[in-house]
Amino acid sequence: MQISDAPAPARQDLKAGGHWSNPWLVLGLVLLPATFLMAIDKQAMVVMAPLIQNSLGCSLGQITNIISAYSFTYALCQLPAGWVCRRLGAARTYALACLFWSLALLSTAFASTIAELILCRALLGIGQAPDWTAALITVQQRFRPIHRSSVIAILLAALSLGAVIGAPLSVFLMTSLSWRLCFAIYGTVGILLFGILLSYSRSVAEPSAPQNGTALTEPFALSRLYTIGSAYFCLMGVEGFFLALFPLYLRNTFHLNMSHVGWYVSASYFVILLSKLLGGFASDMLLRAGLSQWHARVPLGIAGLGGGTAFLAVALLTSSSAAMLPLALIAAAFLGLGQVSIWSCVQEFGGASTARVSSWTQFLGNLSIAVVPLAMSWSVTFLGNWWLADGILVFLGVAGIVALAYVRGPVRA
Repeated sequence: MQISDAPAPARQDLKAGGHWSNPWLVLGLVLLPATFLMAIDKQAMVVMAPLIQNSLGCSLGQITNIISAYSFTYALCQLPAGWVCRRLGAARTYALACLFWSLALLSTAFASTIAELILCRALLGIGQAPDWTAALITVQQRFRPIHRSSVIAILLAALSLGAVIGAPLSVFLMTSLSWRLCFAIYGTVGILLFGILLSYSRSVAEPSAPQNGTALTEPFALSRLYTIGSAYFCLMGVEGFFLALFPLYLRNTFHLNMSHVGWYVSASYFVILLSKLLGGFASDMLLRAGLSQWHARVPLGIAGLGGGTAFLAVALLTSSSAAMLPLALIAAAFLGLGQVSIWSCVQEFGGASTARVSSWTQFLGNLSIAVVPLAMSWSVTFLGNWWLADGILVFLGVAGIVALAYVRGPVRA
């Protein structure tokens, strides 16, 4: 059976009036601000969790429930996100999503119970779910194929940079003002951004998005759906420690002040960002050196997941913050390599089923971020130590390595 990789479609005939006809202006005033703000808003609760925990008298399990509520709804709502963008158009979806998540964030400032905070976080996940899909459709509509990869790379950098800057910024606002005012400020900024997005959406006449009727008929398509998706579930389960539990761990275990917590969390995000960039360059160099796609991509992921799991497992068993923090940052660097590898596998080994493999992989990754930190936090709550949580990480690391080892490329005639 012959599998062909169809070329990227040409830029669609999207009509935009006035200054919005310049795609680079759309990037600078619409895509980048929305992506950057979304990353800051998403991580605000994680960074402020220790102070909110003390303010409301929450247990570790309860505060993790609040944090994980976002990941559950964000993961589930990614499944219909493409349909929403096709139905409303990417520009209108972008604007409405920004308004929805900003109102959810603003409501968080007035939440006074655990249930109300869980509801606000769940609504935030619903509002932010279509953002990335709408961004990718906008890039496809507004930019020529020769520019799209560069634009997407810029957006990914903005997503990571938002997490890097958001941690110390949230700590500064929280300690200078209060955690409630911090959420109120972020929500207000989002509503102001909605005005720009609304102006853009009103000036754009979008073509109807093409329907994709691709079925999973290619040999081994289902196996890649399971192997790549399972590997990403395991990877994000391990990385979920940094995304959900790292501030709580530093605060509760080593009793660090919030300023130090913010900078250490920001450092972990920055290391992951650099690791992704360097890993991508290294993988492409291996491919240009003559290695096969499998040997240029998959071993990098196995090394990343294995190294990240090993260093993080050791870090959680150390009793000194001076020893734990360097080990955690090394683990973060390895995990960044794993992300590069897995998404390269999605792109290059997906074949005719790339879209479905990508959606399934993204869904499982976000589901893991919701489930695994929750399981780890409850194990610590019941046992009073991190031994079982450490075992969960090791199990995920080994399972992810096995899944990656079984990844196979599309069959070609």
